[in-house]
Amino acid sequence: MLRTSPPLELPDDVLSFEGKKFFELVQQSCGEVFKELMEILSINAVYKLLLIENDILPVFQKKYRELEKITQRACLHLDDGAIMLKPGLRMDFDRFIKSLHAINDQKKQQKETARQSDDILSSFKNLINSYQFKESNDVGNSYSFLIAFIENIWNNLSKNKNNYRYSDIVLHFAQSLYILGGRNSYEFVRLNLPGALPALSTLNVSLEKAGACIAEADFRYDALCHHQNSLDYQISVCSEDSTAVVKKVSYNAALNTFGGFATPLEYGIPISGYFKTDSFDELKGWFENKDKSNFLNVHMMQPLIESKPYISPFLLAAYGINHKFKTIDVLNRWIWIFEKSQEANVRIVAFSTDCDARYLLAMRLTTGFFAKLTNTSIFNRNDALEIDLPTEWSAWFFMPNRQVFFCFQDPIHLCAKLRN
Repeated sequence: MLRTSPPLELPDDVLSFEGKKFFELVQQSCGEVFKELMEILSINAVYKLLLIENDILPVFQKKYRELEKITQRACLHLDDGAIMLKPGLRMDFDRFIKSLHAINDQKKQQKETARQSDDILSSFKNLINSYQFKESNDVGNSYSFLIAFIENIWNNLSKNKNNYRYSDIVLHFAQSLYILGGRNSYEFVRLNLPGALPALSTLNVSLEKAGACIAEADFRYDALCHHQNSLDYQISVCSEDSTAVVKKVSYNAALNTFGGFATPLEYGIPISGYFKTDSFDELKGWFENKDKSNFLNVHMMQPLIESKPYISPFLLAAYGINHKFKTIDVLNRWIWIFEKSQEANVRIVAFSTDCDARYLLAMRLTTGFFAKLTNTSIFNRNDALEIDLPTEWSAWFFMPNRQVFFCFQDPIHLCAKLRN
């Protein structure tokens, strides 16, 4: 079986060795004999050795007086006068030369890669200069992000990785990609486009500054008020739905809270920051006694603006649940959300959710559809809506004339029911 020896581990700057450093390297790699041979042949640098390597070993076949002592020590002598370099020395020398060539080839490849990178950067620069349109130019506006994106890559590739910088438009694109595509998709794009997108740590900081990072069970009424002021709307629909998630407990270092447990409810309202502790025993007790959330419950606000019918919804809150709640919890939560939203200048006109029996009963109690609360009347509120129904509808359309808000099932769930 043919075996090959591993290459020598040589310094990165070995190609620049000369003089004393070169001779010490030869002695360490090939032995004293080859060191003396290099001195006699006036080969005192690595680059010289690589240039004339094919002329070195043949010198042992000649009877040079200067090499008699070295030849006696380095070679095997036959009766017919022929000589042969000792196999061990030959193997050491070949291994040394092979390692030098490997490093030399690697350096050449790095230079070629750097040259190609310079060519690419130059092409980027020319492309950017070619598309420097005026702001009033429609074509320039169409390519504004493309130009900024390429320019950002070009600027970063000419810097050290620790000095990468990203423009605001690129940060906004990165945030959108991370939110819409998820962590894995974002990392796949980032790793395959060097210098194009910020690392996750940088992205998380930008998301926090933008207010995109929210705490579990934290209802963002202040942000809702700001959202209402910026878009200038007064009415909205609030939707609530839950989706199955993998049970997993995580720690939020910024808030010193643990997420992943089922959020406890107080009169139907989730308690924000409940799982916060500095006690290991308390944390251990939570893991042993508290349920982990297997559903994520989300509240979304959809502004109703006639001039902007396709405006994006607003995320009000999200928290983990285990579906251990009652109809009265749903009703209390909806009324609380309704009242707190009014403080943010947003009037909720309807709640939308799925077909869970507890939600359906809460809808019936809210709208008075063959159901009634025994201890209180929700229709006597001063902020209830007055419904003026045509008289001829009374025979077939059932609805009290006063409604605090309407309720309906999510159309997506209804379509899914019809399909199945």
